[in-house]
Amino acid sequence: MFLICGVVTVLIGRVYGGLRLYTPLQLFVWSPFFYSFLMVGIIAVCLSFAPASWTESTIGKPGGLKRSIPFRFLLTFAAIGLVVAVAVSFLPPSFARPSIPAVYSLCPACVLTVTVDPSLAVSLFVLAPINALIFGAIGGVIGTGFTILNR
Repeated sequence: MFLICGVVTVLIGRVYGGLRLYTPLQLFVWSPFFYSFLMVGIIAVCLSFAPASWTESTIGKPGGLKRSIPFRFLLTFAAIGLVVAVAVSFLPPSFARPSIPAVYSLCPACVLTVTVDPSLAVSLFVLAPINALIFGAIGGVIGTGFTILNR
């Protein structure tokens, strides 16, 4: 799970990195998104390659891995990311006019639709799962940090 979430987060971070080269800084600053997604994604990928002995020492027995705090955080954040993307896709544009940073903070996968307006099906079946993976990586990294600090 950490590997998949981390790779997707790094790839979305690269999209933000590409956009920061094409948009003037006066309109929108893409760098914070680029660096934060890249950092979280790399940490999640590194955590996925952590040795089993390290994982057992920080989390506990291997059978309890699915009950571990990082895994719970990953699943919880992924569920929140999925729900947020679905909720954003159902809101009509005239209902609320959030700022661009607020939209990309709530739905990082929405950067894939910078030049097109996605249909509801694309939002539900492409953007929402990608958003869930990104939020899952963030939750997994936070959960691992929480576990390490508590031990």
